[in-house]
Amino acid sequence: MNFIMESLETFCDHDYVEYFRKVPDAGLLYTFRVARPAAAFSIDITGKVLKTQKVMYRTENINGCEFLRNPLMSKVFGIVYKHLVVNGTFFECPIKPNVYFLKNEGAMAVLPSFHPPGRFQLSMRVKMAESRQPFVMEMLWKYRIVRIK
Repeated sequence: MNFIMESLETFCDHDYVEYFRKVPDAGLLYTFRVARPAAAFSIDITGKVLKTQKVMYRTENINGCEFLRNPLMSKVFGIVYKHLVVNGTFFECPIKPNVYFLKNEGAMAVLPSFHPPGRFQLSMRVKMAESRQPFVMEMLWKYRIVRIK
C-alpha cells in the first residue's frame, strides 16, 4: 500500500496555546507557542473515514505527562512522537510557556498494516481540564491509502 499525505491542518485555543501553524518556507516544520504553563494534559487520537466520518479507531485520555516521561509505554505513539520532535528536543511536564517546533513526520507509523484503501483523517487532540475549550491544540492529517499493484 502507498500512503499519500493530502494535508495537515492545525488548530489551537488561542489561550493556553497562542498559535499553531506551519513555519513559512521550512517544509514539514510547524511551530506553536504555549502561553500558559501546562501542568497536566491528555491526548486523544482518532482515525476516521473521510467521506462518512465513521470512526475506525479511537484512543482517548492518554495521560500526556506519563507519556512524556516514558514514550515507549506505547510503542506506536512513541515512534510517532520520536518523529515529531525537532533536534531530539523532547517535552517535559510541566510544559513551560515558550515557542516550540514539531516536524510533520511519522503519521504513517500509527496506521495499522491492514489499513484499507481510501481517504481518511487522523486527529490528535491535546486537552487540558483547565481550558474551557474542547482542546488546546489539534493536528488533523488528511491522507489517502492506495494499493500498489
